[in-house]
Amino acid sequence: MKSSQNTNKKKTVYIYIFLLWILPIMDSLNGFINGGGNENGLSLGIVYRFVIVIVSIFYWLIYGINKKYLIYFFSLCTFLVISMGINNGADSFSYLTLLFKLVLPIIIIITIDSLAKKKLFRKEYLTFLMNSWTIIFPLTLLLAYVLGIGFSTYGDGTSMGGRNVGFKGLYFAQNDISYIIDILYLYVMNKIFKHVSPRTIFEYLMVLSSSLLMGLKGNYLIIILITIAFLLKYESSLSRNFQKILLFMSIVLSILAFISFFTNEINQIIERWQYFYNKNGLISFLTSTRSDRLAPTFSWLFANYGIVGLLCGSGYNYTNIVISKFIEMDLFDIILQLGLIGFIFVYGFYVKLYLNNRNVVFYSTAFLLTLLISTLSGHVFETALSGVFLGVICSGLIISEEKKI
Repeated sequence: MKSSQNTNKKKTVYIYIFLLWILPIMDSLNGFINGGGNENGLSLGIVYRFVIVIVSIFYWLIYGINKKYLIYFFSLCTFLVISMGINNGADSFSYLTLLFKLVLPIIIIITIDSLAKKKLFRKEYLTFLMNSWTIIFPLTLLLAYVLGIGFSTYGDGTSMGGRNVGFKGLYFAQNDISYIIDILYLYVMNKIFKHVSPRTIFEYLMVLSSSLLMGLKGNYLIIILITIAFLLKYESSLSRNFQKILLFMSIVLSILAFISFFTNEINQIIERWQYFYNKNGLISFLTSTRSDRLAPTFSWLFANYGIVGLLCGSGYNYTNIVISKFIEMDLFDIILQLGLIGFIFVYGFYVKLYLNNRNVVFYSTAFLLTLLISTLSGHVFETALSGVFLGVICSGLIISEEKKI
């Protein structure tokens, strides 16, 4: 009888694993249906994430939740409701949607941790998700390109001459998928330096090709830094020499093959970089003009809200009045929206999670890389696609058994 109950419990957890597993498929379908996706209105992507939240809360009710998590989550939601009340305006629904995305990864983390404590969610499930995503995410990009049904990374007039540059598949935001590809590259590099096999080489080529295809300078920089870091890490290990040679050959062959197949696309990417470098200068070019938005936005915040604005934020207001868009640097966007109090609520949760579990090999490194990417490029803590992925990465900190020696 008891064995039967445990089996049924595991079956219900498989539902959650499946919901997470289909992430790249659902977001690609969302983009296909909505012509690139719609993050602010009711869409397949929003409905999909709403289902994840409902199932998560169901697990909380059935299997229980740690009291500390419950107190934290209730306090966070109370603060967010107050923030909405204070900063109520014409874009209230957009702000509500934004806050929903902000809370989503936290809900996923709490759910997986609660299930793990009941021995219903194991490390193997995370490994299954990461191994699957290493194939599925690149496939959604590469197949869309081959079929001619995707979207350019830059094709809305932001490129030189309004040209279409790069390729992001059917995904809504290129920075979201760029962040995921960065972490998957770190993951597959970690695998390939442990064991070289036809599968790991294939996964590596898939992820690297997807990265090159997108045409994002930030993505290229992260890929280069990760590669250098791994090569330096195993510099003194003679047993790794063969793997390093194979990896180096894979990188060179991948780049050469990519250049031969996508010469026109590469030329367009380089021309776009040259155009914006000459137009904006080095710092603005490297930050994609994000740095230019900081001074006027914070000046507006202090002028209109004073110390209260610094503590509690301005909600969604700064995106309409000052710059007509986000800063696109998560740390500053969260401070502008929720103030220092909200910043402590959100970042405090993640930092504490890391500090309590920082000896986990891959996931601790992935978390630090996440902080770097979210601060420099944004689109991690407050976006739908990155949010689900972030929830799984942070869950790996909690339940992974692989520790640093």
